[in-house]
Amino acid sequence: MTPKTLRATPLALCLAAAGVSAQTTDDKVDQLEQRLNALQQQLTQSQSDRVRLNGFFSTGFARASNNAGFAGITDKAEVKDLSLFALQGSFQVNDKTQAVMQIIGRGEEDWDPALEWAYISHRPTNNLQVRAGKMRLPFFMYSDSLEVGYSQPWVRPSEAVYEPADITSYVGADVAHTLNFDSSSLTTTVFGGFTDEDTLTAGQPVDVRLRNAGGLTLLWTDYIWSLRAVAATAETTIEGQGFFIADSDRSNFYGLGFGYDDGNWQVLSEVTRVEVDGIFADTDSAYLSVGHRFGSVTPYAKVGWIESVDNDDRPLAVDPTLASLNTRRDEYSLGLRWDVIPGVAIKADVTHARGFDGKPGGLGNPMTTESSTNVYTVKIDSAF
Repeated sequence: MTPKTLRATPLALCLAAAGVSAQTTDDKVDQLEQRLNALQQQLTQSQSDRVRLNGFFSTGFARASNNAGFAGITDKAEVKDLSLFALQGSFQVNDKTQAVMQIIGRGEEDWDPALEWAYISHRPTNNLQVRAGKMRLPFFMYSDSLEVGYSQPWVRPSEAVYEPADITSYVGADVAHTLNFDSSSLTTTVFGGFTDEDTLTAGQPVDVRLRNAGGLTLLWTDYIWSLRAVAATAETTIEGQGFFIADSDRSNFYGLGFGYDDGNWQVLSEVTRVEVDGIFADTDSAYLSVGHRFGSVTPYAKVGWIESVDNDDRPLAVDPTLASLNTRRDEYSLGLRWDVIPGVAIKADVTHARGFDGKPGGLGNPMTTESSTNVYTVKIDSAF
């Protein structure tokens, strides 16, 4: 080997080493970019898993045979009265805590968005849940899905049972504990808070305020049979246009519910009592519904009844208009639900209401002279 060759060897080695070093650096950069992309994908996926957005939608048409005002429906009903659109978002704060918010726009309210739910839910254990914020009053079997028409077999819940306690939300807290048995469970929920909402009483706008509200619900189910009980109480103020129907009076609500669903037959029933001290009507009400699934089609029949039990306590001789609070009504419905595709159901219903002659409280038109009414409804419900 010549000296010239020996002198060239170190230079060749350096050039070769430099090439290897450059290649190694490029590989490291590529690896870092790949890791960064993977981390970004994991972060995006994690955020996506923590946030869930869903909603529901309803629209339809209803018309009555006269202007008695059952369920607020007359012979001039509009589509927008049955229309609503809602979005619900839940954000998973951690494994045990989430925040939930629900916003609803209703056609009858010119689609003005209203905040229905806004609460924090925390599960210290699998069997215990604590919530605080704005939530549904848990009076009924369908309270949590009161406006989610898709979750219900009917065009509308029973007016006889659901209409007297039409205050739906409260601000407060609840604690729910579930006791699991071999093939069933018992959930006990204690709740309390307050509310202030505008609604209708005997067809007139009123402001209803509940203070120091509290109650207890019990739900037993083996996932075919269900039994439910609720008891609640509150200090109630019901204020109309310049007058009080109730002024910090004690009100109580009691309810019993029953459900059976084996995948084919569905039977539902609720019995309730609403009591308010003073002149406001105390009412007893109940309904029974039976439906059977034939594939995607479910026909159903439903009967309901409501009656005020304190008519003699109102001083009609002093104020004859108080008779508009007296309530008596029977309801009979035949309907059909067709699940067109997953998440979309078309429903049709015919309801006959009667027995309210002279005691029209609870109807949209308390001054009606009608003794009965027929209501025809077609509706589309969707959940997504």
